[in-house]
Amino acid sequence: MLSPKILEYLKRNLLFEGIPDEELQNLEDDFFQLKEYQKEDLIIEQDADPDGVYLILKGSVVVKKSTMKDTTDDELNKEIILNYCSKNEFVGELALVSNKKRAANVYAFSSVCRIIFINTADFYRIYEIIPGIQKNLGKTIAERLGETSIRAANESSKYKKLYELQLENSVRTTQLLKTQKEFEKRNLELLQSQKEIKRTAIVETILTMINSIHKDLDSGLKTVFENITKLKDITNTDGSAEMKAIVETIAKEFEDVKSKLDLYSDQATLEFGNDDQGRKVIIFKPRENE
Repeated sequence: MLSPKILEYLKRNLLFEGIPDEELQNLEDDFFQLKEYQKEDLIIEQDADPDGVYLILKGSVVVKKSTMKDTTDDELNKEIILNYCSKNEFVGELALVSNKKRAANVYAFSSVCRIIFINTADFYRIYEIIPGIQKNLGKTIAERLGETSIRAANESSKYKKLYELQLENSVRTTQLLKTQKEFEKRNLELLQSQKEIKRTAIVETILTMINSIHKDLDSGLKTVFENITKLKDITNTDGSAEMKAIVETIAKEFEDVKSKLDLYSDQATLEFGNDDQGRKVIIFKPRENE
C-alpha cells in the first residue's frame, strides 16, 4: 500500500493521470526510488540499455541527441535539442516499451531536479496492476513525436546555414565540404531514427486504442453471446424452421465479428501495407507460436 506522500506525487504525474486512488493504492512504495540531480547532470545516456522510467517530481530536464557519435571532436560532435520536460511529466518510456537502446541523452536542466525512478521490472509490475496507464503512455508518445520532429527540423536548418556561412568565409573549403558530407550522413541517420520513433509511437497508440476497445466491449459482447445462446435454445424447442435458420445466421455472423475483433489486439502482429486501391492500411495477422 502506498504512503500518502508517494500517492500525492503519483496523482500529479501524467503517467498516472485519471487513475483512481483505489487502483493506485494497490501499488507499493518499494516500486519507487527518489533521486536528485544538479543542473547538467546526465540522467539518461544515449545508446544505453533501457533501465526504467523517470517521473519528474521537481524541476525540469532537457532531451538532446548527439549527431556525431563516431568522433570525439567537440566542434563536430553536436547535440541537438529534441524536447524539454518539466514537473509532473515523465521521460525514458519510449526505449522501455520498444525494448531498444536509448535514443537520446537526458540532462537536468534546472538547478535542482528531483526524480521518482521506476526500474524496468517494477514498471511492468505496475503495468499489470494498472493497465490503464497504457492510454497515458500512448498519448504522451504521440504528442512528443510531433514536438521532437519540429525541433529537430529547426536545429537541422540552423546547422545547415552555419555550414554554408563557414564555406563562404573559410579558406579550408575542402575540409569543410568533407565535414558537411559527414553532417548530411548523420542527419540522414537522425531522420531514420525519427521514422523509427514515429513507427513505434503509431504502433503503441494503435494497440492502446484496440485494447481500450476490447475492454469497453468485453462485457457487452458476453451479454450478446449469452442472449444468442438462449435464443438458440428457445428456437430449437419451440421455433419454426425459418426462425431457427435466422438465429443460426445471427450466431454465425456474431462469431465472425468476435473473431475479427479478437484478431485486432496485441495478440496479433501489425504490418503496414496497401489495399487493392493502393491506400495505406494496417494489416493484423495472428501471432505465430514461438
